[in-house]
Amino acid sequence: MRTSLILIATFIVLLGCKSSKTAIDDTHPIHSLVASKNIEFIAKSASPTVTRGVNAAANRGLLPPGSNVSRIDLNGTSNYLKIFGDSVSANLPFYGERQFGGGYGSATGVEFNGVADNYKQDFNNDKQKYSISFQVSDKSDSYSILMEIFPNNSSSVSVNMSNRSRIQYNGTIKAIEEDK
Repeated sequence: MRTSLILIATFIVLLGCKSSKTAIDDTHPIHSLVASKNIEFIAKSASPTVTRGVNAAANRGLLPPGSNVSRIDLNGTSNYLKIFGDSVSANLPFYGERQFGGGYGSATGVEFNGVADNYKQDFNNDKQKYSISFQVSDKSDSYSILMEIFPNNSSSVSVNMSNRSRIQYNGTIKAIEEDK
């Protein structure tokens, strides 16, 4: 009888336990950084859409050292995505395939500089993250961007393009430093 009571009590305690998330408060620095619209994202890795062409490039040894077909290491590569006021700019390397005929033009990566259309930013209290979305176009492509920002300044950026396959970048954010 005593063993059954111990088992029942243990079962009730285990059912009552659940993981707890630490909610960030309104004074957390991530809120003011996102509200400032003065953000620079630096990618540490890229995750392209895995296609036959990307596999062929990987099989020929064309990916950087430490990379594989689903995660390409970008450490040591100069790249950025910046949000400054209503303007956005990016220079991120692209790994993937062009979906329609024609050339890449002068931009071989994810490169744009312009005003963001349909800019939206929301804080998801349950998941403790910001989501920023916008669209921007240049002369050769249109981009749909979804950026997710976490309280520890880690971030992911998903890029959908009108003429190329989707790619996601993982990295960190910081405030844009003023030119000295």
